[in-house]
Amino acid sequence: MRLAFAFEGVDNLRSFSRLYVHVFAPTLLVLITAGLALGQATGSSEDASTVNPVLRRLERARALAAAHQLQTAAVELENIRASVNDVTLRNAATLMLLGIYLEEGNYGRSQSLLEETFVNRAARKDESIRTYFAAAGQTINGIRAHLARYRTYGINPSDANLPVEANTDLDRVRELLERVIAQAREISKEAGRGYDSLALQEDVLGLRQSISKNDDDRAKWQTEYLTAREKMATSQSPSLGRSQALDAVTNRIPNPFATKPTPTPEPAPVQAMPTSTSSAPEPQLVTAGSLTGRETKRVSPSYPPTAKTHNVIGTVRVFAIVDENGKVWVTNSEGPTLLRSAAEEAARSWIVPPSTFNGRPARIAGYLDFEFKL
Repeated sequence: MRLAFAFEGVDNLRSFSRLYVHVFAPTLLVLITAGLALGQATGSSEDASTVNPVLRRLERARALAAAHQLQTAAVELENIRASVNDVTLRNAATLMLLGIYLEEGNYGRSQSLLEETFVNRAARKDESIRTYFAAAGQTINGIRAHLARYRTYGINPSDANLPVEANTDLDRVRELLERVIAQAREISKEAGRGYDSLALQEDVLGLRQSISKNDDDRAKWQTEYLTAREKMATSQSPSLGRSQALDAVTNRIPNPFATKPTPTPEPAPVQAMPTSTSSAPEPQLVTAGSLTGRETKRVSPSYPPTAKTHNVIGTVRVFAIVDENGKVWVTNSEGPTLLRSAAEEAARSWIVPPSTFNGRPARIAGYLDFEFKL
């Protein structure tokens, strides 16, 4: 079926990090495709004559969202959620709605959908837990896209002198992020979920501290962020393990070593990697969140003169994969456009020791954050 083209089996559902792409809307499509692929692989509770019209409705809603007819798309998706009993299809509609409402700035409805997936995850079934982590990742991605819009217009979200409209909007964004943090902490109390919870906390706390209201607020959330990172580093779970939270939260890391290209509407320039002719098995790709702290050599980026002239500041997140030899392969980046090339060039110069997983060489997917200040 057309919507399942990106997946070859149920196991690939757990490899979100290979399919996250360059912007927030395509990320949403990956999540939807994952859900639909799972439903087709495991069997649906509805017969084909019922499912096919629903899939067509989901496709139409997707097209409406792409055309920025957000309200019409939201109405269609809300109707699907209300009328369809198939859990997989309802989850796909929910994830689409989360993206649409975040793009609209409808934080109330976004939070209610997130709360719903949080409550449902208590069923402790694999699908409900994956859906919550996907919803949390979708929320974080949507907020990142929202903050990028501020920077596109030359507005620093941490500026203390913003107009009241911007401050009101950003306060609601902070509240939503803090709710995700609270949910992650609640999940940490569940047996076997500590590492997943810390992975989620690390990402959302880093985002929350980036939009601090003042110095005291920044100090508070920076402390929380560093504490989460320290706990994750000393976690009993292996730091190189495949974490569902990391798969759902580590954003847009196409795999430059894959034999099949990762679908993306805006492919980032990636260095060509010779295809191995060896019969040895391909090194496993595992996700690790932030790569900072693994390096034996770090290089700070040079401030681009054009960016400095135009007073461009901000944080660039560079997504990369460290291969089995320790080489850093940059896949893409997000942040102020004028700063990205400098950040990517610096990332390529970092030296990270080779890693192993289960006694075999491994490739580590993650990101590096570079902050530019004048």
